[in-house]
Amino acid sequence: MADEPGQDESGRPWWERGEEPDYRATMANERTFLSWTRTALALLAAALGSLKFLPDTPFGIRLALAGWLLALSVAATAIGYHQWRSRQQRMRLGAPLGHSAVPALLSLAFLLLTGLVCVAVAYEAR
Repeated sequence: MADEPGQDESGRPWWERGEEPDYRATMANERTFLSWTRTALALLAAALGSLKFLPDTPFGIRLALAGWLLALSVAATAIGYHQWRSRQQRMRLGAPLGHSAVPALLSLAFLLLTGLVCVAVAYEAR
């Protein structure tokens, strides 16, 4: 039995199991992870900006918008890492990359964000 998370019965960590994938696939997977990270940083900056630069919008709306942006930032960070690790592990084992519900969930999250932004902009335009 594995003693550490991510280790198999032999005690080897996940990144040592299977075969080294083609470096181009590994680099593409890493670039995708870095895109998730950039997105998370942009969402975090937008959260801070929504609190600071929407002075005419009620504080509750600004707080809701900033909170949702912050939640999306945290989610993008966690999802990005999970996607990177899962794909890297599957490539090492020669397994199919599989499908994910993440795009559908992110679409819903961004639709809600769009509604919050519209409310904030409507208050600013008054």
